[in-house]
Amino acid sequence: MAEGFKLELQDFCSYCGDFEAHVDKIEVSTMSDSVSKYMTTIGCENAYKCARICENMRRRECNQ
Repeated sequence: MAEGFKLELQDFCSYCGDFEAHVDKIEVSTMSDSVSKYMTTIGCENAYKCARICENMRRRECNQ
């Protein structure tokens, strides 16, 4: 993958119909850089909801 990007996706994100991209961009330039540099993190707006669903499903499997 190209430098300067970070994917924060889980396995349950694959093929998800509720995926909504959430992008954070942070400038990481230094005084000696001739061009501005950014770190871009890509995740999903709904990650918290899907993580909760996944955790609830795991709990149900353990209780059976």
